[in-house]
This record gives sequence, structure tokens and C-alpha cells, in this order.
Amino acid sequence: MRAKNLRRALVTGAVVAAVAAAGAQPASAKGAEIGGYGNEYYLNDSWSGSANRVFVYGRTDDRVYVGDWNADNVDTLAVRRGSTYYFTNRQSGGSADNVVVYGRAGDTVLMGDWDDDGVDTPAVRRGNVYHIKNSLAGGAADQVLVYGRAGDTVVVGDWDGDGRDTLGVRRGSTYYFKNSLAGGNADRTVVYGRATDAVFIGDWNGDGVDTPTVRRGSTYYVSDDFSGGQADRTIAYGRVTDTTLVGDWNGDAADTLGVRRGAPKPAPKPAPQPAPAPDSSLVRPRTPDLDCPQFSSWAEAQATFDHWRAAGYGDVHRLDADNDLVACESYFG
Repeated sequence: MRAKNLRRALVTGAVVAAVAAAGAQPASAKGAEIGGYGNEYYLNDSWSGSANRVFVYGRTDDRVYVGDWNADNVDTLAVRRGSTYYFTNRQSGGSADNVVVYGRAGDTVLMGDWDDDGVDTPAVRRGNVYHIKNSLAGGAADQVLVYGRAGDTVVVGDWDGDGRDTLGVRRGSTYYFKNSLAGGNADRTVVYGRATDAVFIGDWNGDGVDTPTVRRGSTYYVSDDFSGGQADRTIAYGRVTDTTLVGDWNGDAADTLGVRRGAPKPAPKPAPQPAPAPDSSLVRPRTPDLDCPQFSSWAEAQATFDHWRAAGYGDVHRLDADNDLVACESYFG
């Protein structure tokens, strides 16, 4: 999720030029599959409460990722179906621009710009082993590394502004950031927010470094660093039930919010319920033979008919002359 070319075109002056030459870029968002349900997307280029880009893409149950797939500085969507990925370079519906088969259908996949070429590509995670790919193509991984624990929650971002995405591990409210694609100890450890917070990562101010946004309900608390304290901005966006996306939707080098939304999943149809058993207190014996006038009510006749029929004896008292499963209808009316 890069705006590399744009950022390098905008910066001027000796100091800023040195930073640009070092590769400082806006960094990727969360990197993981975004989750949720629906095929309606509401993207916001600014920190306002309303979407300015709305479109429908894919199927409601697709697995979705966000990234810059063609190095044009604008983030778009990819959908995953099994081990096949459909990448689109437009914020609209229509056919995919690139289709790639990679990894296994059950793999956990993260997206990031691992080599600072402006294109987000996949990393397959299997436990605490990561298989990094630097192109949108099948075939073997370009790099394999071991990092963290198999049960860790992992985030993706550029933590030091060098233009390359790397991994971060979250354990509760503690984050362990690595500035290179390598194993070993974290380069930076930060405590931020609450252990139960929903946290999203992005470059919110275009300074080339990814930082957190905490979501609580439909309110987002955006921070431009990991120092803790008050958020730099607070915004209410979307609905509590929305799924959050993060990306640079207009190529301005800063990430903003989007949401995925759709009709609620249809509730499963209830299993058919068996017919209630006849009231046993109304059931008359199978013998002796009884005629309709010998029953005190239609309910008693029907209960007796239903009981012995369900028991496999059929219409023992011959109460259903016309075989419509209603007992003594002509007598009781």
C-alpha cells in the first residue's frame, strides 16, 4: 500500500530529498484478510463521516485484501477464492486485472510491499513460518523466515519509514515490531491501547511510518505515533456492524478508512418440527370398537384416531370414512 512515486515527486529540499532517497514511503495497512461479509464498499478519501467512493465488487462471501497491485500509488481490492487471487486495479466492479494461483487453499495470507518496489504481494503464514513472495505470480517463495510464535496475532507495516513492509506481533496490548524480514528479537516494543481493542495500522499523515488506529464501536481513535496518550484525531464512521478497510484510496500518500458492508447473512431455515403428539388424556382404548357417537367430543375422536394411526394400527375405529385424516367430521360438523 504505497504512494512511492507520488511521494518522491512531492518532496523537495536537501533534507527531505535525503529521506526520499532512503525510501521513506507511506506504508501498508493491516495486511491481513479484512474479514466481514458483503460486496458493497464505502471508501473515504478524507477524515469525514461520509464515503466519497462507493462501489460493488465480487461476491458477498469473498475473502478480501487491500493493496496496491500495480504500483500506481492507489489501493484497490483483491478477492481470494481458495488458492486463487483476483486482483483489480480499479475501485469499481468488473473483471479482475490479474488472476494468480498461489499457496494452499487453507493458508493464512498477509499482503505487503516486502521489497520497496511499490507493489503489494503475498506472504503465506504457516504457524510462525512466513513464505514471502515479491511478485504477483505463482511459484516458490522468494524468502522464508521464522518469526514469533505460532499463535501470535500479526500486523504488517513500515515501522521505520524505509519503504519496506515488515512484520509486527501483537500480544494483548504489547506490540513487537521488526524492521527487517528476519527472525530474532524485535527492534521495538510498544504498549498501546487495551488488550481488547480492534486495532488497524496505516500511515495516517503521509510521513512514511505506519501507526495505529483503535476502533471502539463505530468510533476511530487515530494516532500518528505509538507514544500512547490522546489520539491525534477522532472520527465516527460507518456502522458498528461494518468491517473496516484501510488504504490510500486517492494516491495522496496518506491512508484513510473504508468499510465493507452487505445484507446480513440469511438466517438458516429452522428444521421442520414434528407434529405435536395427541393429548394422551383424550385417547380411548383400541378395543372395544367405538363409533363416533360414543366419543364425548371431536377432540377426543381425533386424538384417538391420531394416536392409534401413529402407533401403526391404522383407523381401528373406522372414524375417517373419506380418508382425509379428519375423524368424525360429518358427525361433529
